[in-house]
Formats: sequence, structure tokens, C-alpha cells
Amino acid sequence: MSRKSIEIIVHIDETLSKPNITELESLLSKDHGIDKVHVNPTRQHLMLVDYSPESVNMMQVLEYVKNKGVHAQLVGGI
Repeated sequence: MSRKSIEIIVHIDETLSKPNITELESLLSKDHGIDKVHVNPTRQHLMLVDYSPESVNMMQVLEYVKNKGVHAQLVGGI
């Protein structure tokens, strides 16, 4: 039995402005296999990413984030 979506936490090293966060969320949500992206408004270094494990894996998701020009590390799954 496969899961429809997996949620992971990604730590963003930079302090991003609200417009940059909105843009990052929008860009990532368009990447293949990404279902939902949300940066916590009170902990802006933490980003929740829901993705389809049938399309991508968590390391590919991390690469998507890094390819947007953001320094980040994978914290883990939820």
C-alpha cells in the first residue's frame, strides 16, 4: 500500500522577507511531485513540504529548494 503524500520539514538558513517566502512557496508548489508548501509564519526558517513519494523522494525535494537559491537542510519527516 502506497501513501498519497509525505510531509517533511526543511530548515531554511536565510532570513527571507514575506514576499520572498511567498515566491518560494509558489515556485516550489509548481515543481513535479510537490503537493503543498508552507513556511511557518512564526518560525520562518521552517518549511513544511507535502510531496508525492511516487513522483519524487525527499532528497529531490531538498534539491528543488536549493535550486531556488535558498540554503537549506532536511530536518526530517513528520
